[in-house]
Amino acid sequence: MTKRRLLATGTAGLALTLLLPTAHAVLGEPLALPANASRAQAAAAPRSALPAGVQMVERASGDGGWIREYVSPQGIVFAVSWNTRFKPRLDTLLGRYQAGYAAAASQALARPGRAAVQRQATLRADDLVVQSSGFLNTFHGRAWAPSLVPAGFDAATLR
Repeated sequence: MTKRRLLATGTAGLALTLLLPTAHAVLGEPLALPANASRAQAAAAPRSALPAGVQMVERASGDGGWIREYVSPQGIVFAVSWNTRFKPRLDTLLGRYQAGYAAAASQALARPGRAAVQRQATLRADDLVVQSSGFLNTFHGRAWAPSLVPAGFDAATLR
């Protein structure tokens, strides 16, 4: 691939990423409704009941993928997962946990012998676990705050 074509492809991908609607899930916050959603639309959003009273809400990511929000019985988003074409805005998804994620990522990259680019990574911060993988326009991942996971729910089942 020529430099010109690679630059054009990267620029187009960046432009599309900036145009995508941001997700409404924010880790550690109450479930947020889209600003233009009515109560009836919110009630009709695809939800799945999971063990321990957990609700899973799936939203389209805008690029043909999805972002899932895992909500505790108290209405707090304790985990998010994604399957998207473009890397999701983790700063938006992680909210107040973003700083811990950034610090853990910096430490991981600074370790000797670690490749700067990885297809799969697991990062752990004080109260955050992020597992992600990406390859050729396919990004998968999940993030959760262990202290917020409801009793009786196994975080390993997040998909």
